[in-house]
Amino acid sequence: MRKLKKIFHSTLAKVISLMLIILFIASFFFCFDFYKREFYKCKGYYLVYKGDKALKKQDLSLAIYFYERGIKYHPEHYRAMYNLANIYVAYEDYYSALKNYENALKIRPDYEVARIDYAIILSQTYKTDEAIEQYKKVIDNEPNKFLKIPFLIDRKKSYNHNKGVAYYNMGGAYRTKSLLAGLDSNVRRNYLKKASDSYNEATKILKSYNSNYNMGLINQLLKNSSQAGYYYCKAMEISPMEYEAHFNHGILLKDIKKYSSSLEEFKKAGILLGIKGDGEKTKYIIDILSDVNQKISFNKEEKEKSKKEVEEFIQYKAGKVVLDDKDNKHDEEFYKNFKDCEEKEFFMGGSSK
Repeated sequence: MRKLKKIFHSTLAKVISLMLIILFIASFFFCFDFYKREFYKCKGYYLVYKGDKALKKQDLSLAIYFYERGIKYHPEHYRAMYNLANIYVAYEDYYSALKNYENALKIRPDYEVARIDYAIILSQTYKTDEAIEQYKKVIDNEPNKFLKIPFLIDRKKSYNHNKGVAYYNMGGAYRTKSLLAGLDSNVRRNYLKKASDSYNEATKILKSYNSNYNMGLINQLLKNSSQAGYYYCKAMEISPMEYEAHFNHGILLKDIKKYSSSLEEFKKAGILLGIKGDGEKTKYIIDILSDVNQKISFNKEEKEKSKKEVEEFIQYKAGKVVLDDKDNKHDEEFYKNFKDCEEKEFFMGGSSK
């Protein structure tokens, strides 16, 4: 009896194994397209992997080769399309870049990073209105649920960041449209206001130097001096060693006739340019310093005192005119001096509206 059971189990196992083999072989005939598709998909993943390795080594031509072959075998690999688009941007082949961004977004419409980059290239190819529409899609496309895995993924945080970047770039697009408005001051002002609204939203999310600086710049163009000064001061708090905010703040202070404060901001801008070794811009600031010095006071004694300060500040090194920073560049007080903008209480006392 035991022998019969043993024979039965052995035979049953062989029969089942044979049936499975037959079914597997038969499935090739009935599901050939499925196996073919999965085989190509695996091959596509492998080729994209090779493309990633080439991209990491900065071998862009080889990366293009592998990505294009990978997409051919796996036409829904949106990340490969995105990487390929970025490589074409590096080569300034914007037509191919736009095509690949579009293909990636067709497969995954909520690919926010790709949509932002797509919009940036649209702007660079003078398709500003299309770029603005893409930024709006990023801003409006808020998911119902956010995936969050502690220390790994925070989808809400990344969405908010992308939303801030979209607002920031949309502000730049509206600013570009204002420059293209020609002599129509009403149209130009309208676009500047839209740029201001976009940058304002960006400052709330990003809290970066660039968003605050551009908010200051737009308000300066709109002749909103108090708001311009407020945002320049905020920009300096975030990145004190960027000369642009100091320089534009100096112009703003000069325009509202706060000449002594203006002089100080131009000095700071000059020092920072001197550190960077930008001699041409430094010379330009020296010319402005002289102009501000002439306006600083009608009192002869004050004018002579101010003139002496500027002359002491202007030095000659290796036969070149530079602005002297008598402090150590790495000194904490030196750094703090740039962080505090002139007339800070005047501008920061109220709200940014």
